[in-house]
Amino acid sequence: MKKTNLLLDLYLTIRGVVHYNSFLKRSQNFSSKKIRKYQEVWLRNLLRHAYYNISWYAPKFRELGVRPDGKNPFNELKKLPILTKQEVRENHSDFCIPEAAKSSLSFSTSGTSGEPLSVYTSRNQWIIEQGIIWRQWKCAGYNFRDKIAIFRSYSPAPNEPSIKIDRLRNWTYFSVFRMDESHLDEYMQFLKRWRPKFLRGYPSALKLVAEHALRHNHKIPSLKAAFSASEVVPEGLREVLRDAFGIELFDHYGQAEITCMFHDCEEHYGMHVDWEYGYVELLSTPKPNIYRIIATNLHNTSMPLLRYDTGDLAIGDWGLCKCGRNSFIVKAIQGRMDDYLITLDGSKLTTVNLYTYFSKLDDIQRFQMIQEQAGELIVLIEFKEGISESGCKKFQKTTSTELNKKTGLKINVKVSSDFIQSSEGKFLSFIQKYN
Repeated sequence: MKKTNLLLDLYLTIRGVVHYNSFLKRSQNFSSKKIRKYQEVWLRNLLRHAYYNISWYAPKFRELGVRPDGKNPFNELKKLPILTKQEVRENHSDFCIPEAAKSSLSFSTSGTSGEPLSVYTSRNQWIIEQGIIWRQWKCAGYNFRDKIAIFRSYSPAPNEPSIKIDRLRNWTYFSVFRMDESHLDEYMQFLKRWRPKFLRGYPSALKLVAEHALRHNHKIPSLKAAFSASEVVPEGLREVLRDAFGIELFDHYGQAEITCMFHDCEEHYGMHVDWEYGYVELLSTPKPNIYRIIATNLHNTSMPLLRYDTGDLAIGDWGLCKCGRNSFIVKAIQGRMDDYLITLDGSKLTTVNLYTYFSKLDDIQRFQMIQEQAGELIVLIEFKEGISESGCKKFQKTTSTELNKKTGLKINVKVSSDFIQSSEGKFLSFIQKYN
């Protein structure tokens, strides 16, 4: 299925809360030895499943001498090469069980790599994910149906309001496409009346909200904490949230490829790896104290990705947190830092929702966004093979119109495979040239 409907989403979330109460609440305090034992069992089961059921892996296992029933599954796993996003995209059907995919959840990602990818996940894995998220929320003091103000995941049409209320969950969504002074004033007045207990959103959006509150001396005493995800935490965000609202930030890291998760605990000393979710390896890079995040989800039987290169980087080798839990931490996650889009009047817009927009377009191979002038955006598109010239022209026109409505920017869509790369050769999906 392409996305969960409301009832299914609520059902799986409730199952996740039950899993937290029955296991995850205790497992966060397990000893290192017990953690290793659980991961060993889960990983061995996954290797068996991949060998016997996933067409991509059977020949790889035989060729490389990977024994799915080997005594040490961690050593067996490391016989496999690093798996790249390109390999998964080019051999997508070989990673899935067709019948299982029909009952699975499907997610599309572009991330900041600019290369869309769809991934299936089993419902059991999604239940575990919801339980782990619930655990972090409980760490911040969340209780069922506490009010949450959400600055992400809402992209209203031009005739739709900037604020949308979800009464069932007790959440309110605020459009991050409308973050100019007048809309931020509107948001602040609503927040003061509605009195939420938590903020949740993209770090870049939360920073704009907190900075606006500081500038205009807005106070929201009901707030207890803020949750962030999908971007690297920008410098100064934690401080500005404390100054504006007197709250702490609880950050979360994951990917739509569903391979690993990290979270920030009440000590805010680093990012805990959620060991119940995935097995993570940190591989050295030429830069000291910077590591590649290579991950294997331990429960996704619908589309197992073994030793997947997330494309993201960790700052700091494995360590332990001051909180006393035995799950390893890294200092921070690096590699998904977003800049802002600048509108003609100088207002700032976050870019994450544009990644979501492009991830839903099946004909795109890659895209890159470049801003050189305030109020304008250049979008370079590389299409998949087979799209006609007329299809390209229609796409350019439609995309320009839709993105203009969403952002208010003048959009120039170009068909091109001549993308800008960093000095290290890394592809960047958004480049801010306007100063």
